[in-house]
Amino acid sequence: MCAEERSSSADHVRFDQHVLCVTAYCESCPYPDTQERDREDLLLNNASDASAAPLPPTSNHPLRLLRQVLAAPQRYTRPWYFAYLLLGIVTAGMVPVLLPLMMVSVSHQLSSVAYVMGVYDLGLLTSPLWGVLAERHKLYRSLFLGGFLLAAVAIAVFPFMRSLSGWMLAAFALGAGSSGASTIASLLIVDFEPANEWNPRIGILQSFNGAGQVLGLLLAGGFSHGSFSAGLWLAAIFLLPALVLGKVGLPLASLSPHETGKRAHRHHLIDVRALAVFPRINLPSGIGFHLHALNMGGLRRLPFILGTPFGRFLLSWFMLALGVAGFFTYFPLMLAHSYALDSHLSSLVYALAAAVGIALFVLASRWSTQFGAGRVYRFGLWLRLVGFLLLVLAFLVPLSDRIAFAVIGFALIVVAWPILSVSGTALAAQLASFSEGAAMGLFNAALALATVIGAFASGPLMTAFGFWSIAVMGLIGIGFAIVLATDTVPSRTQD
Repeated sequence: MCAEERSSSADHVRFDQHVLCVTAYCESCPYPDTQERDREDLLLNNASDASAAPLPPTSNHPLRLLRQVLAAPQRYTRPWYFAYLLLGIVTAGMVPVLLPLMMVSVSHQLSSVAYVMGVYDLGLLTSPLWGVLAERHKLYRSLFLGGFLLAAVAIAVFPFMRSLSGWMLAAFALGAGSSGASTIASLLIVDFEPANEWNPRIGILQSFNGAGQVLGLLLAGGFSHGSFSAGLWLAAIFLLPALVLGKVGLPLASLSPHETGKRAHRHHLIDVRALAVFPRINLPSGIGFHLHALNMGGLRRLPFILGTPFGRFLLSWFMLALGVAGFFTYFPLMLAHSYALDSHLSSLVYALAAAVGIALFVLASRWSTQFGAGRVYRFGLWLRLVGFLLLVLAFLVPLSDRIAFAVIGFALIVVAWPILSVSGTALAAQLASFSEGAAMGLFNAALALATVIGAFASGPLMTAFGFWSIAVMGLIGIGFAIVLATDTVPSRTQD
């Protein structure tokens, strides 16, 4: 909320016994247009459904929400959150490093990595299906634990597979399982906890996952010298305690106060801009994707927004994700083969940069408030562009001299993600000329589609031209993203 906001700025609109709290922002608020649009949508939605859950006041400025969580973290934490920490260790830390290394050591075909990881990304897109099944059939506990079990089995069988088709099947199961666990974890909050606690609880949940990624990357480095199968089996074993931890404190489906079919507009209750301050893994799954991916309102508006500032930003976001997808598919192999940066050291660099990134989520939120989300977004793009430029320039020097280029370039690419994530989320909501929910639907869909296309495309590209083409792919994608983002007008705001 803005500093000039008056304490009496909430208007209350009654529909029978239902009270809808609508916050009237001051003139200097960074999102006056989207706030007004969402207010209108909320009035229409609740007018047609008087029994919907009460909406809490939207008072969660990103940094204010962070302070709220840090003041009483135990209040917003549940024991089963540690299962989500283990999921982050495995799927965001260990698997992205060890899986490509294991496949190439067996098949000696670099192109197979792109197809397997592309299928894994497709598995992540099952997020909405898991959410629908959980809410419609009240299978929260079974699906939550089932997601962990499916992911554990898929990881465990990978080392026994020797064919591309077997790896692709296991990869899809792994992506679907991790997506299911991630989605149901967030639904266990929004379907059972008080609405005014959703944002801090989801923020802590994201932080557990982000911390897990750092730990997982450090562990992956220890198995990256040839013990790939052992590392993957250990990753599968890590998910077994998650099955036990996942049972502790899980709510019973019969106690859910929310009825299926009356919660279609929960994006109004979750402040995605405030949640951006918490660490977030760059994967097209989880609560944001589940709530917004199938928003038909955004899809209907798509043909009419391509020439608008929001449309250009959406294309910029798509090109950014498309350009870097190939690099994050191949990074442990690419850095080792083309830059003499072995997978142990690259995992360490990734872990340290991701750890620094946790603090940058907070700083990026403050920068977006002070300088405008548009400027911060473009700064993040230029930071990533410099990282890829260093990777391209490294090919002009002998292999033995490339390691410094690789370390600095890789670190810049990873560190730029918090800046892009926070500013991009704010910019999507700020530039859209329609409801914030529909805008976030298109925002998440662009990320998901670009990630899948980029992963699959990187295989033939690398086979035809070598690893340098992956770096060029990133350079070109981000270059287009910068050009498309030029017309985004930043809004200067105050904390």
